[in-house]
Amino acid sequence: MKSVFNFLSDRTFRLKLIIILTVSILFFPVFSSSIEDDRFFPFIEKYPNGSIDWDSGIIYGIGRGYLHLNKNSENIAARAAQVIAAGNILKVASGVRLDDRRTLETLGKERVVIELKALVRYTVYRTEFIKNVKQPYYEVTLRAPLTGVEGLTSMLITKLKTVPLEWSNLPKPSDESVSDDEEKPWLVLDARNLPRKSLVRPAIFPKIISETGETLYETNKVDESALIKRGMAKYVVSDEPKEGLTSQNKSIDRILAEAGFLFLTDEAVAGDNEKRIKRKNYIVKDVKEAQGLMNTNLLISETDTRQLKSEDASSQILKQCRVIVIVSSPIGGVEGKIDRLLAKTSDVIR
Repeated sequence: MKSVFNFLSDRTFRLKLIIILTVSILFFPVFSSSIEDDRFFPFIEKYPNGSIDWDSGIIYGIGRGYLHLNKNSENIAARAAQVIAAGNILKVASGVRLDDRRTLETLGKERVVIELKALVRYTVYRTEFIKNVKQPYYEVTLRAPLTGVEGLTSMLITKLKTVPLEWSNLPKPSDESVSDDEEKPWLVLDARNLPRKSLVRPAIFPKIISETGETLYETNKVDESALIKRGMAKYVVSDEPKEGLTSQNKSIDRILAEAGFLFLTDEAVAGDNEKRIKRKNYIVKDVKEAQGLMNTNLLISETDTRQLKSEDASSQILKQCRVIVIVSSPIGGVEGKIDRLLAKTSDVIR
């Protein structure tokens, strides 16, 4: 026993073991619960001339202006491409699902008069000149936010408040600030195991419903500021198993300290957590069924309902719209992985 103890106390051995542990943590990390983690990818709904990023909350519209159709003028072709992109981003926006029954297009056929041009605040995201082709052209990409003060959700809420009899369940304004506390949890609804004929489809105003028919999450149960800032749900795709989503992340220093190789004070560990971990806590629940005419509503079990109510009472996880939905792998016209520059950047490229 004494020889073993001496071997373990050897400084060279200890140093090698620390290096091995460090390399293992760096290259085989435990799950980091940041929404930006590469285990989550934006759910991209693709259209012929545009797309919707349901994670970042962005609508894209694309237009092309060919030189030979525009007097061989680059300026005219670029302007034509932007006009076409503007028309296409409105077409994409018109197909956005509001809830389980309506899209923006069908809403405009009801009592509500919708002028999409007034609701969709788009900007130029990218302009490219494609010249190494038989018919050179300009391609312009426009982008419009779904969330934020200038986003489509905010504009819709303002508009729909003018028809209170039709939309009596809109969110109520409050004086509470929108919490960005890293320690507050996010609800993750895992909808990857549903039958292909009943996959969840994203919407601006989805609902969470219990097996008994109780509505836990809808517009009149959330804070208006939180809804405008975050949207009611982020939609993502992921290959991470459910168990991995709930695992805890630890810093290298903490793991080494627990192994007896570092001696940290409580204050040092706390400071390390504040600087380097800042992880989000996920509460993962399974979606049992997608409901509604357009499969936008999310049914959860009665057990999960009770647990979620208890959590919401303490953290306001639902009221603050801290909801992520993992949908099934992409099929058909839906693509789950997109260039993160396209999905995240706010720069205008000209």
